[in-house]
Amino acid sequence: MLPGIRALVCAGLGLWALEAGAREPATAADGWLDALQDHVADDLRAGRPLVVHAHVALCDSSIIRCGSRALGDGDSLRTNLYWASGGGARGFFDRRGSGWTRVFVGRGEHADVLERVVWHRRVAPGPAWRQRGIDAPVPVYVVVDAWRGRAIDAAVAAYLSDLYGEAPRGVPAGPGRPALRAGGAAHLVAYLGHNRWMDTPDFAWGRFARRPAPRHPKGTFAIACHTRAYLQRHVPAAARVPLLFTADFLFASAPAFEAAATAFATGGSLRQIREAATRGYAEGQRRPPSQVGGVFTNPSVPRWARR
Repeated sequence: MLPGIRALVCAGLGLWALEAGAREPATAADGWLDALQDHVADDLRAGRPLVVHAHVALCDSSIIRCGSRALGDGDSLRTNLYWASGGGARGFFDRRGSGWTRVFVGRGEHADVLERVVWHRRVAPGPAWRQRGIDAPVPVYVVVDAWRGRAIDAAVAAYLSDLYGEAPRGVPAGPGRPALRAGGAAHLVAYLGHNRWMDTPDFAWGRFARRPAPRHPKGTFAIACHTRAYLQRHVPAAARVPLLFTADFLFASAPAFEAAATAFATGGSLRQIREAATRGYAEGQRRPPSQVGGVFTNPSVPRWARR
């Protein structure tokens, strides 16, 4: 596929094949998910909320085709495809009836984080939490950093630093509430945007892999084109649970991210998280789920290990 066409497809114009939904056998990653849920449950019982921290690299026309000059203005929070549109992070979480309450808007620690927004909601605990003694609604905070489009390399580095490390980022949770332990102390770390690893065949994984493993596991989403192919050899481990990668070209969809994060927050299985992302993505793209069934992947997929 020609680079220009590939980039346009990555911005959201692809078609996808249906993947068979057969019942999957248990994998090592199911055990990793159990350990992650144990850690989250410990924090919930201690009165601490579930924290999700996402890094969004704004779509930038100097790097990929974004559809129009306004959508591809990587300095514009007001018009950017991955931030302000109906499928962008701020546009989607701020929509009427979203169920989320915006509790903070500000700047991040890095000069190229144009905006940091925090949303909050409570979700009903599913069986995984109730089995661990969590019966009350689960408090969830989603922290999203909007990175300047041309600073995509810094956005990727921040995502991987949070994923491989454990240094917390103190983030306001709203008036009268203790600051959130986000960043490397978050329970789930996510990346949304263009797959920069496609452009960097000699990506320096060693500078992250050499770090000591965090004391507590965390989950991860990577919603960009074909992230499984680029991350599968490096990321999955007991400390870095692969909850959602991708196996096709797609839009960096906030609806898919929100649906998967909510499924995780209710105590969903790997399969339930993937299915929730598929439904969210289909709704956001106004397509039947059958057309997007194979775009998301995790170890619950029988073909996960195939390259």
